[in-house]
Amino acid sequence: MFIGGTDTIYKAMEWTMAELVKNPREMEKVQAEVRRVAGAHGGVLEEELEKMSLLHASMKEALRLHPPIPLIPHESIEDTQLHGYHIPAKTQVMINAWAIGRDGEWWEDAEDFRPERFLDTAIDFSGKDPPGTYRLARGGGDAPVSLSGRASRSSRSPT
Repeated sequence: MFIGGTDTIYKAMEWTMAELVKNPREMEKVQAEVRRVAGAHGGVLEEELEKMSLLHASMKEALRLHPPIPLIPHESIEDTQLHGYHIPAKTQVMINAWAIGRDGEWWEDAEDFRPERFLDTAIDFSGKDPPGTYRLARGGGDAPVSLSGRASRSSRSPT
């Protein structure tokens, strides 16, 4: 089980790098940020990672476009209605995180790699997002997946 989570971490890193390579202007911005934070000592300490907001935004944007787990299994906890369909409690459902991440109703220029959409927002994939933001899944305890970088759309739930 310990090794099971490493594949998703590597995939997220690979997709982030692939998107940065495909988008050289974004790559230059991230490189400049890393060089600024690394400074003369040429390395980055863990406590300095918080200063790399563009790197964080690039990783979030890569996760939006390429979720490591594109289909997230869920079980409904109560009877509900969704788009006119009755879903009984204890029904197994699959959340299509890949489709949500590319939905033009939720994301402006949904197919484009634009890390700046995650700058200056309170949305955080580590569970520190503001109250009222819709959460798709809880993985290992506090690993929620937020729908969008815009909390104003949080009242609409596509799940």
